Amino acid sequence: MTTSRPGRTRIELHPSRAEKLPKSAGSTIASVSVSYTGEPVRFVIDSTTSDQVFARTLTSGRASFARTRTEHQYSALVTVGADSNYREIWLPDLTATFPIVESFPDGDILVVAPRCRYSESQQQLNAKVFTRDGAAKREFLLGDGIEHVQADNAGNIWVGYCDEGVYGNFGWEMTTALGVTGLSCFNALGEKVWDYQPPEGFESIADCYALNVSARGVWICYYDDFPIAFIDGSRNVRCWRNDSVGAKAIAVGDQRILLYGGYADDRTSCRLLQLEQSKTEQVSEVFLALPRGIDLNKCSVIGRENSLHVFSNDDWFVFSIDSLPKT
Repeated sequence: MTTSRPGRTRIELHPSRAEKLPKSAGSTIASVSVSYTGEPVRFVIDSTTSDQVFARTLTSGRASFARTRTEHQYSALVTVGADSNYREIWLPDLTATFPIVESFPDGDILVVAPRCRYSESQQQLNAKVFTRDGAAKREFLLGDGIEHVQADNAGNIWVGYCDEGVYGNFGWEMTTALGVTGLSCFNALGEKVWDYQPPEGFESIADCYALNVSARGVWICYYDDFPIAFIDGSRNVRCWRNDSVGAKAIAVGDQRILLYGGYADDRTSCRLLQLEQSKTEQVSEVFLALPRGIDLNKCSVIGRENSLHVFSNDDWFVFSIDSLPKT
């Protein structure tokens, strides 16, 4: 359904896929992601460990920071896929707080703690890879202040950093922060192979707000001017100027993109944009049609390829940009 109001068009977008994912009683979904193949990935913990996993520390100035690791090891269940492709992997001996989970193309599982401390005497490794059977495989460092983690079809790890990862905190301000460029690519062994550098006329990344690793390349939207940037398979960068601010997720189509999120009253807004020669043009506002009773403010929204994936507890909804009418 399309409605109009002065100066704007509003399109209602219905999910192309809607499923109820299994979840065990007495557990908490600590993290969700979407794999390169579009499968839902969930990191599920026993509810009794939630206080450890989401632990924060108050400083003398009353600021609150996430703890970089739990006091005691814990186990988690990672679920990948849905329907007949659904599988479960038990992971032991974890210490990641506020975990980010990702599934590699070969089925290995990556668990990342987004915060870690820098010390000259000892590195606090914050990324751990497990086999598809749950056996620990390797550990390495991805840096502090991690906002997004997505793997590509070759198993490379793309990491987007928030401002604390760019400018340094937790000791990283005493050295060059690993996330200083705002977006980096690591190989499957955790070795950095590429750092973002903006093209002429565009600012560096202060905070990577949105990341989408697609088959064509990598798309980001970042603070402070919120340009749309595309990194192709040869690691060439192209940017478009953009008037939509605060986007948290991005879905990409043929010369069109969906931007989700914003500030204040626009935090659940969604816009369809057209990619022009050097800038974006808003085509319409998009309303994500969800079942009654689901509050988009409480959902996790992730952009992968041509879709926005919306997670609400055990419910998974996929909104494809290809379902929108061409103009």
